[in-house]
Formats: sequence, structure tokens, C-alpha cells
Amino acid sequence: MSELQIALLLIAGAVLAGLYLAGKWQERRLLRRLGEELGGGVGDALLGEPGAGRSEASASAMASGMQRRIEPQLRPDPRAGQAASAAGAAAAARAAPAQAAAGAAARRSEWIEDPMLDCVLELRCARPVDGVAFIDAAMPLTASHWPMPVSFVVWDARAQQWVHPDRFGYYTDALAAIQLANRRQVLSEEQIERFVSTARKAAIALDADCDPPDVARLAAGARELDRLCARFDVRIGLTLESASGAWTEARVAGAAKGIGLQPLSDLRWAPPHEKGPAVLVLAMPAPVCDRVSLELDVPATCAGSGAVQQLFGLGNQLGAQLNARIVDDNRRPIDSQSVAAIEAQLAKLYEDMRSAGIDPGGDRARRLYV
Repeated sequence: MSELQIALLLIAGAVLAGLYLAGKWQERRLLRRLGEELGGGVGDALLGEPGAGRSEASASAMASGMQRRIEPQLRPDPRAGQAASAAGAAAAARAAPAQAAAGAAARRSEWIEDPMLDCVLELRCARPVDGVAFIDAAMPLTASHWPMPVSFVVWDARAQQWVHPDRFGYYTDALAAIQLANRRQVLSEEQIERFVSTARKAAIALDADCDPPDVARLAAGARELDRLCARFDVRIGLTLESASGAWTEARVAGAAKGIGLQPLSDLRWAPPHEKGPAVLVLAMPAPVCDRVSLELDVPATCAGSGAVQQLFGLGNQLGAQLNARIVDDNRRPIDSQSVAAIEAQLAKLYEDMRSAGIDPGGDRARRLYV
């Protein structure tokens, strides 16, 4: 070794020794300060004998048999505490499944896989993956702008249902889906290809298997679904024409409220409905006008629900309140006797819809006719 190396080793050894000595000095200093504040020495908790840290005054008092008076105190029975803890644990154990079920219900997806409507890709992981990874992987699918509704769900094995991923959960299976068509638009082959590519990137991020579908076949199915949707896209409308001048929006709104309709959007009202788009709508073409329309969305209406009678009934009530008559597009009067003829035509339409696999007013029809 050269003289320089030997000198460097000596300097390093001196520095280490200095750091060690400084640390011991700081330790002794802190122990002395603690002893002064607590009235006795602290000692080493690992090496010292039990009671070695007591002060000399305390030791001599104990040696002379002096005993300090102990005042009576109310203390909880440890057995009662143990019993309460056990009861609490049992209650928590009983509540855990209910809480888990409630959490799964809150995350339950309203989407249901439909092979006629959806392009669905299954993602299968070889081992359970945490929910945060699923949420991150699905972000390009759920956050991107798509022309049709997109769904991403995971299988909750405990609840035995498809749910939205939760950051505290662990999952092995997921479904990524996009609807192919509705009454307004249809996916092109390029759009389907982009969705499939994005879903496969999510699978790569999760280290999951994902079988690529036949994009050309899916595009052909989307076009066929669009033609089928257009075939049954029928609306029945009634026009109410004023017999005494134009109406204001406030006048029509008051009449709509009087017959049980609720505001839907600007210049539109509908009967109360639970979910999905309204199937019967009253609309004004302008804030001041002499004609309004009542329209029934036929394929989104359940067969046998009496929707046609409701349509004409609301039209008659509204006509009485607004001093209006019911006419067709050519301004010819329509009477309630037309109900029977319209219902006969609708019965044939509903039969054709069922033959094509679309239940009138069902979940599939509600997704198609939005």
C-alpha cells in the first residue's frame, strides 16, 4: 500500500472513532438529564438490573419498610372489559358481511352484458390484482371521449356480481365493453378498432390475458343493429292547436303542471318516470307559440301499458286547459276513436320487435332508443 492510502485509512479510522465517542457522550448527557427530571437515574433498560435506576432515597425508604398510603380508586373490572371487547368483536364479525354486501351494492353496475348490443372484451388475470391497478388501467377507457356508452366492470367473488372496481378490493376478472349502435349513431370499424386497442393496453397494464375479437365482424354487426333499430324507430305525436291566440311558456308550464307533468328541460315536460329517457313528452317549439306537441316513443314503451290511452287522455286534458284542439300534421281534427286503430297497428309492431329479439320497453329497447 502506498503512503497516501495508509494516511487515508488512518484519517477514516480517526473520524469513525470521533463519531463513536461523540455519540456515547451525547447518550450519557441525555441519560443524566432524564435522571434529573424524573428524580432518579434511568439506566440501561436492556442491561441494567430491575430497580437499578431508582434514587438512593427511594431505595432507603423501601429498605426501612416505609409504605406509601394508597387511596382507594374506582377501576373497571378487567373481566368486564374483556367481555365487552369480545361482544364488540362478535358484533363487528356479524356486521362485516352486511357491510361488505352494502359496499358491493353501492358499487354494483347497472350495465348488463348484451351480446346483441355490445362489443365485450374479457380481461383475465392469473392472480388477484388490487383495485387501484384496475382503476388506473381502465382510465383510458372510461375517461376518453367515445361516441357510444362504455362500461368497465370487475367480478366481485364475495358478492357474486359485476361491480365497479373499488380501490380496496382485489379482482381477477374484468369486462370492457362499448355499445355498437343506438337510434342516433353507429360505431365505425375504425372506432371499434380503437376501443379494442385501448382495452388490450389495459390488459397489458394488468398483466392479463385478453382475446382480440374480429373487428370486421363486429363492424358488420353494428351496421345490422343500426338497420334493425331504424326499422322500429316509431313515434306517435299529437298536435294541440290554440283556438284563441298564442301561448306563453308560463301558460303552457302551468297547464302541464295541472295535468301532472314535470319539467324535463327547456320547453319540455313529461310524466314522472323512474329511470332512462321519458317515453311521453310535451314540447313547445318556441317560448311563445300557438301549437304544442305531445309525443309517445313507441319502442321504449312497454306493450299493454295503456300508453296510447294515456297519450290521448293527457291531450284532452291539456286541450281543455289551453283552449286547444287536437289535430294531425295536416291540421285535421283527431278524436279519441283513433285510439283503437293506432293500438292495432302498435300490436303488429310490438310483435315484430319481439321476433327480432327486442322486448318493447325492455332494457335492450331502452338502451337502443335513447
